[in-house]
Amino acid sequence: MKRNHILIGILFALLQGAAYGQEPVGDGWDLNRCISYALDNSIQVSKVKLDVLSSQSNLTRAKASRLPSLSASVAQNVSNSKYFSTPTADGEWDMSASTSASLSSSLTLYNGGNINASIKQSALNVELAELNVDISKNSIVLLVTQGYLNALYSNESLGYAKEVLASSEKQLTRATELHRAGSMAKSDLAQIEAQYANDTYSLVVAQSSLVTSITELKQLLEIPVTDTFSVAFPQVEVQREFLQVPSKHEAFATALSIMPEIKGVEKSKAIASLDLDKAKSGYLPSLTLNASYATSYSDASSGSFGTQLTNNQNQRVGLTLSIPIFSKYQTKNAVELSRISIDRANLTAQETQKNLLQKVETVYQNVISGKSRYDAAVQQNLSAAESYRLSEEQFNLGMINTVELLKAKTQLLSAQKDLVQAKYSLILNKKILDFYMGQQISL
Repeated sequence: MKRNHILIGILFALLQGAAYGQEPVGDGWDLNRCISYALDNSIQVSKVKLDVLSSQSNLTRAKASRLPSLSASVAQNVSNSKYFSTPTADGEWDMSASTSASLSSSLTLYNGGNINASIKQSALNVELAELNVDISKNSIVLLVTQGYLNALYSNESLGYAKEVLASSEKQLTRATELHRAGSMAKSDLAQIEAQYANDTYSLVVAQSSLVTSITELKQLLEIPVTDTFSVAFPQVEVQREFLQVPSKHEAFATALSIMPEIKGVEKSKAIASLDLDKAKSGYLPSLTLNASYATSYSDASSGSFGTQLTNNQNQRVGLTLSIPIFSKYQTKNAVELSRISIDRANLTAQETQKNLLQKVETVYQNVISGKSRYDAAVQQNLSAAESYRLSEEQFNLGMINTVELLKAKTQLLSAQKDLVQAKYSLILNKKILDFYMGQQISL
């Protein structure tokens, strides 16, 4: 009965592996397709792109401040007033109607440079919004890369689990034969059976981890839950280029020169400086050109409608100079707040630069240490594999007992697990470092 449960577990595991663990490379999504889809369909990126459109609209409005304004008005009035023919006579009501029309225009000639500063500021806001799009895209690229490599890691771990289970099956078959021949004790066979059941369970866990990794990647890509999704599993190895690492100072300098978040804080500093210029313009006078045209008609006056409109024309052109004398400290407060904003922008720039350099340094050190860890894991895996091979031969010859064989197998499993972890950790950190160096991520 116990053996039947084990065989059922193996059959379930293998069926699940066929369903989830062996997606054809041609039908599945590779890393490039995942990244491209994420960038095209990300809600986060779409929202930031709307900020670009808003900034562009604000820039158009700021440029329009240089243009003159023009407005027209037409008024129709009816008045009813008492009329006294003599001082002692009773008053009589007299109703009259009038029509008036006017055109007015004004043009700001000078306002302390406020318009020019607003236009420059709006243009910088457009550039800043575009940089925020790049920042959002970079974040998605790194997240998708990590999610995709997690799926590859889970798939490779599943492959190792299948190999382990196949080896366990051979050991169990051999141990059963030895027990039937009287060459193995029942307790030793029970240990082999227990290890076999444990390896079966490990396979099911590995399959579950792969399904979880694929599901998380699908959700990260924001693919609708009703759509099917499969992952391509290319053979990824640590190539020679992983041994080529730039100097730390080169990595720092390159990241500072190309990363959009650094360019973004520089734009923010410039925007804050323009805010100060706009605030200071409140101390300066403004000069406005005004022009108007008006005419009117009243039935209480003599003359036809057309005649009155012609005779009642009024044209006016003038300059208005406004000189600020006391603004209840509003301008002074605006200047002080602008200077505080500049200090805050400078601190934000320093913080952003520090955070970026810390990220680059962490990734750089992870690559350096990851190379050493991977090399050590390769050697450990080779030694453990050879040790297990020899132990298996000795076990078949009856030279060692079950405990010693299982100990060698445990060491091999641990070495294989360490190797897979070291491999994908190195690949992920190297790809991120390459990204900070301006290289496109691909496998």
